[in-house]
Amino acid sequence: MSPDQKDMFINPVAEARELKQNKRYAEAEKLLTQVLELNPDDRKAKASLADLYYRTNNYRKAMGLAGAIMRTDPNDPRALVVMGNVLRKKKKPKEALEYFRLALAVAETDYLWLRVASCHLDLSQPTLALSALEQAEKITANDREIFRLRAQAARLLKDDNLEQQSLRMAARAAPSQPEAFYSFVAPLLHDLPARQAIMSAEKMRQTNGQELNPHLLLFEAQMLIKNRDPENARTRLDLLLAQDPPDALRAVVIELQNKL
Repeated sequence: MSPDQKDMFINPVAEARELKQNKRYAEAEKLLTQVLELNPDDRKAKASLADLYYRTNNYRKAMGLAGAIMRTDPNDPRALVVMGNVLRKKKKPKEALEYFRLALAVAETDYLWLRVASCHLDLSQPTLALSALEQAEKITANDREIFRLRAQAARLLKDDNLEQQSLRMAARAAPSQPEAFYSFVAPLLHDLPARQAIMSAEKMRQTNGQELNPHLLLFEAQMLIKNRDPENARTRLDLLLAQDPPDALRAVVIELQNKL
């Protein structure tokens, strides 16, 4: 997302924004409340607080604040996004889609196109979702969420080629450092049934430098255990231990071995 796009959720108090990013919501709420006590008409602070309430599942307060902003400015993109996010969480994707489209008319961002795509997937409209993802990709290329949602759309279309292409593209776009690589591709793998997730992780380990990625090996072992294949799970765990992993990772492996 470009710096201009980020203006949608800029908090007038930078510290409060950082607190939200670090999930220190109580402190952020206190700070934003103080800002609004001094200036009740500060729409940026009010929108940030509405977003905080959305993030903490306090949907009534989130919609109340967003609605108050929209009574002053019906086209405020921050309030429109909060309304859309809350409605989607409340399993009302059709209504959410309308708010995201209104926000897009004000400020076109990759975030909003991804939200539109997600709503279309919720509504089992994979072709429309793919069109929205194409728009998102024009703004930001090699975005993990684009790959993930494209793979979801492919599954709805029963298009195995498109799904595999999305997984390959994610593996190519992922950072080379093993833990960062796994963090990038993990959301795509976790969307899959156990057997398919194992096969996809194995293919991702064919990426140059990831052949013995310990985090992928651990993921495969966990999925193999889930799939009642302890023998192959042990093989992955043995490969992982042979690399002398960090203590935290080693402890997880030993615990799994004991269970096996």
